[in-house]
Amino acid sequence: MRDPITIITTVRDGDGFLDRYFHNMGDILGPDDFAVIVDDGSAIPVSLPAKWQDDKRLKLLHPGPVGRGNALNLAIENSPTDLIAIQDIDDLSLSGRLDQEVDILSADHDRLVFTRALSDPWRPHVNTMHAIDPARLYLGNPLHHSSLAMHRSVWHRVGGYDCDLPCCIDLDFYLRACGREGAKICRLNSKLIDRTLDPALRHFARIPNDLYHQTRTLVLDRYRTDVRSSIWKALANIRNCPLLSGKGTK
Repeated sequence: MRDPITIITTVRDGDGFLDRYFHNMGDILGPDDFAVIVDDGSAIPVSLPAKWQDDKRLKLLHPGPVGRGNALNLAIENSPTDLIAIQDIDDLSLSGRLDQEVDILSADHDRLVFTRALSDPWRPHVNTMHAIDPARLYLGNPLHHSSLAMHRSVWHRVGGYDCDLPCCIDLDFYLRACGREGAKICRLNSKLIDRTLDPALRHFARIPNDLYHQTRTLVLDRYRTDVRSSIWKALANIRNCPLLSGKGTK
């Protein structure tokens, strides 16, 4: 039997996703797994469906509107297991996700393990997973935070999620974990999550574009000296340089 894992989820006013979320938990949670849900100040407080109210595998917390970073940290603090899996309220985990991620983490606690999503384009691959250079994140972020699994020790060493950032807390966490604490990113080539992509429905698609880009730049600058240079950083520099990218003004 594999090691147990806890799914952590934060939600604020995600009422339209709750029924399918709890149904998904019933499909994927093993007998020794858990889920911790933090209601981050929903106008209508989240409540457990009747079938889950006596199930000790689910824990629901109502700290009020503490913000996404605080809510994630609170959920991890209350996790009964050392292995943690993130799942956004508007996404679904597919069969086999937890088994495959636990298998990797049980052998190496320093990995940040991701999977691909059903919506990702098809690409040929030979191995079941591949490593991703953290410098790749300077060109763009190909990782789905909703597919992340990790050992609690990594979260503890990096000091948790940054609670002061308005967005990009996932990117900040990855770069801090890899650049300063030696964590390694790997992604399973299997498609093991189903993401909601419609902006009208996407629970976390409410961040103003300017705020996102300003925060992303701030985060990338934080860890520029911690993450070793590679071809990815060189490509990012070319893309962002007006003259080299052909975006110079006349």
